[in-house]
Amino acid sequence: MRFRVLFSFGLTLPTLLAATAARAQEAPPAPAPVVSPPPAPPAADVPPPGARTTHIVAGLATTAVSYGLAVGASYLINPEDFNGSKDLRIPIAGPWMALGKTGCPASDSSGCSKVPLVLGAILTIFDGVVQAGGLGIVAEGLFLNTSSARPAPQKASVQAVPLNFGKDGVGLGVVGTF
Repeated sequence: MRFRVLFSFGLTLPTLLAATAARAQEAPPAPAPVVSPPPAPPAADVPPPGARTTHIVAGLATTAVSYGLAVGASYLINPEDFNGSKDLRIPIAGPWMALGKTGCPASDSSGCSKVPLVLGAILTIFDGVVQAGGLGIVAEGLFLNTSSARPAPQKASVQAVPLNFGKDGVGLGVVGTF
């Protein structure tokens, strides 16, 4: 009986030692991505020259109306009833400064309701976002590419491209022309 066990073990051992791991055929490497600059937009896709002025005026008007409403509210609300109401008189940063002072007013000793606090905080955030958004529209107007009679020089461009690092690797790269 011992001889049979040793004999069968002896026959299987060389087979186990000689076996190699099974491997599938490797896929051919993917072709390298071709990076080309984006084509110039047709003349119909570029806004007319007056679009810059329109953007700048619209952005300034948005910021001015939002700031004006905040200033008006700061004079209508008693500073003891709304902490930070005087901060609303500062453009752009004022709503965010007032938001940091949100809390129960000092004039209310019995405890305050959270509903007016939350409503005031929401309106303050909305005012801050609208004022900053107006400045964003102004910035868009300043950097807006418009059509003109003379050809524009080639501009710098940056774009993201996928990268392939073999069978287990992927990535994202940035390619640009300057």
